[in-house]
Amino acid sequence: MLRAASVIRSGEFDDARVVDRVALDADERNRRRVMLTGEGGTTFLLDLPQAAALRDGDGLVLDDGTIVRVLGVAEPLAQITAATPLDFVRLAWHLGNRHADVAFAPGALCVRRDHVLEAMAAGLGASVTAIEAPFDAEPSAPHHHHATVSPTISHPREDNAEFPAAGLYRLQAWLSPGYPVGAFSFSSGLEWAIEAGDIIDGATLQRWIVVIITDGGGFCDAVFFAHAYRAIEQSDDTALTAVAELALAFAPSKERHLETTAQGNAFLAATRAAWPCAALDQLASVAPGPCAYPVAVAAAAAGHGIPLAPALAAYLHAFAANLISAGVRLIPLGQTDGQRVLAALEPVVAATAERALATPLHEVGSASFRADLASLRHETQYTRLFRS
Repeated sequence: MLRAASVIRSGEFDDARVVDRVALDADERNRRRVMLTGEGGTTFLLDLPQAAALRDGDGLVLDDGTIVRVLGVAEPLAQITAATPLDFVRLAWHLGNRHADVAFAPGALCVRRDHVLEAMAAGLGASVTAIEAPFDAEPSAPHHHHATVSPTISHPREDNAEFPAAGLYRLQAWLSPGYPVGAFSFSSGLEWAIEAGDIIDGATLQRWIVVIITDGGGFCDAVFFAHAYRAIEQSDDTALTAVAELALAFAPSKERHLETTAQGNAFLAATRAAWPCAALDQLASVAPGPCAYPVAVAAAAAGHGIPLAPALAAYLHAFAANLISAGVRLIPLGQTDGQRVLAALEPVVAATAERALATPLHEVGSASFRADLASLRHETQYTRLFRS
C-alpha cells in the first residue's frame, strides 16, 4: 500500500511529479492518519507524525516519490470586512475570543457560515458577504483536530505558516514566569492587603484583583501598552516618548514605580539580547533611562509583528497570574484554588483588554484607592517577602 508521510507546500514542487489529486474540505485537511483515494483512483495512507494544516495546492509525497496534489473543497464562508484598521483589530479579537477558525484574505477575514458570528460582526459595524471558497484557516487557530504546522512539511513558507506560531512562541516566552524580569518578587501591595485582613481566601483575592485589572494599575498598564504599541507601529517617536513618560508618572508609590521599572528594564535587557528588533532600539533611543514594563513588552510585540489584541490580552493574563501566584504563597491558597481564580478572571481580562484598546491616552485613570494605599503601606511593612 502506498503511504504519504510528508508534505510539500504549494508551488514548491515540480508539477511533473503529480500523479493524482485528492479533494478535501477543511476538516479533512487537518487529519494526521487516514485512508484517501484520489480522483484518478490512487489509494494511499496519509500517515504524518502529527496533524498538519494542509492547504489548497499542497503536495502529499508518496513512498515512490510521486505527489498527490491537495485540492481544497469550496465551502460556504462568510467574508467579513471592517471600515478601519482599529475596527479590524476589534473584530479579530472578538473572533479569537470565541475560538473561531479564521482564514485571512486581502483586507478581510473569512469564517465558516455561522449566524451567531455573522450577527456579532454586523453588530460591530463590519460588512458580511456570503461566498464559497476553500477554507484555509490560520494554522495557530484551534482546530477540532488540534492542527499545527507539522515539522514534516518541506520548506515551509514564512509568509503563511511561520508567523502565527512564532508570535505565540515569543509571547509565551516573554510572559512566562521563567522570563528573567523578577516578576515573582513583586505583589503590587498584595502582601500588605493580606496582612491587613483585606484578603483571606480565594474569593477575596479574586475581588481584589478584579478591581486592580478593571479600575487600577492593570487597566492603566493596558492603555499604556496599546498606545506604546501603536506609537512603535507608526514610528511616532513623540507619541512613544509621551506614553513612556506617562506610564512612569502613573506609578502610585515608590515600590510600584520600582516594580514597573525593574521589570521593564530587565525585560528590555533580556529581549534585546535574545530577541532583538529595531523597535526595542527605537524605544531605548527616544526614552532612555527607566522603562515601564507594559511599554517595554508592547515595543517588543510591535517590533516582532505580533498583533496588538492578543499581545495585550496575554500581558493582562500574565499580570493577573503573577498576582494570583503571590496570593497562593501568602494567604496561603491551594494551587487548584489559584487556578479557579485565574479561570474566573478570564472574562475580566478579555473585557479590560477590549476597553483599553478603545481608551484615548488622556482618559487613562485609576480608581483603586485601597490597592494604591496598600502599595504605599507595604513600604514600611515590618515583615515581608516581596519587593512591592
